[in-house]
Amino acid sequence: MTTIRGQGASPGRARGPLAVSAAEAIELAERGTPAIFARSEMDADDVPGIRAAAGVIIARGGITADGAVAARALGKPCIVGCSSFASVAPGTIVSIDGATGQIEVEG
Repeated sequence: MTTIRGQGASPGRARGPLAVSAAEAIELAERGTPAIFARSEMDADDVPGIRAAAGVIIARGGITADGAVAARALGKPCIVGCSSFASVAPGTIVSIDGATGQIEVEG
């Protein structure tokens, strides 16, 4: 297991496959598998994916980034400022802790 760190932006824990688009996060949730939705930056078009996801990772930005604010409003764990997640392949199972900013990559 590999550990990656970012900055906690919304508390809570979540585990699931890494999804890199809102459509992918929504599709996984519809199949009963809420994902960890990860993007370099998030915008308004990503809110449905945040809503469907179990948790959120945003590579750039801080705790006041739009995606972090949306995650907090929706009660989703969120980690920001973590560009090293880009090396993690979509579909990989990850666990996040939105309070500590810790991401555990399985496999």
